[in-house]
Amino acid sequence: MLLQGPEEYVAGRVFELVRGKVKEREDAVEVTRFDAATYQRGELLMAASPSLFGEAKVIEVRSLAAMNEDFLEDALAYAAAPAGDVVVLLHHSGGNRGKKLLERLREAGATLVDCQPLKKDSEKLDFVAQEFRASRRKILPEAARALVAAVGSDLAELAAACSQLATDTSGEIDQDTVDRYYGGRVEATGFKVADAALSGRAETALSTLRHALATGTDPVPIVAALAMKLRQVAKVAGQRKSSGQLAKELGMAPWQVQQAQEQAQYWTQDELVKCLRLVAEADAMVKGASRDPEYAVERAVTGIALAARR
Repeated sequence: MLLQGPEEYVAGRVFELVRGKVKEREDAVEVTRFDAATYQRGELLMAASPSLFGEAKVIEVRSLAAMNEDFLEDALAYAAAPAGDVVVLLHHSGGNRGKKLLERLREAGATLVDCQPLKKDSEKLDFVAQEFRASRRKILPEAARALVAAVGSDLAELAAACSQLATDTSGEIDQDTVDRYYGGRVEATGFKVADAALSGRAETALSTLRHALATGTDPVPIVAALAMKLRQVAKVAGQRKSSGQLAKELGMAPWQVQQAQEQAQYWTQDELVKCLRLVAEADAMVKGASRDPEYAVERAVTGIALAARR
């Protein structure tokens, strides 16, 4: 099995999963691990040779991207005549080193596993949802987004955060739960303020806003985030099409449509119109029409949060 891509956490999960499957099937399993960068000639062939005690064999090889010549030669020889009763997993994180071996493994019919980092927010949210499903727990969409915003893109950290929440809490995991555990790690931004306001969480919206202003965030991008979020909600409100269809029609990402659809449940058309006018006023005030732009944005956030139906 050839694992390709720089995401070490995904590769580690695959190693663990395959190892576990073999152990479920066999009474005894011998696991051998090699680092291809520090490999010594003959080790692979020796590890793959039949065991005196008949154990199943799993060989795990990491660092193929930095493999030395000894490993390259032995691996090429093994790929030409692999042992039928040995499971060999190899991880190549990327680059041109060992290109000949990778081609040989593909030609030999090795199972290929993609280990690429998750770059899109939708992929990270899917990852979080899968982690909680595996733990037989439910996390609300807004809570999953808050967790991704707090922890970031490191999958190992994200998985650890999911595990902690699943272990340390009970019941449905909502945004308040995530904020209680990880709120201190979330950067206070206009979008976080806007999300809280449009969901009717006035206390969270105002506390986040005040923290943002206190740490030097300019009121102008906060108002811009409020306006953008309101427009997105207005576009999807009352629509019965799927998020994929709306994303194509409206020029939005599917996850943005899903978020706007969730927030739209708190709004009537009349309240949306009123709040769009409120944000337009705030926009003018923070751009010079008022001597107190911070008051202007706080007034807008308060008005939006209180208008949302909870």
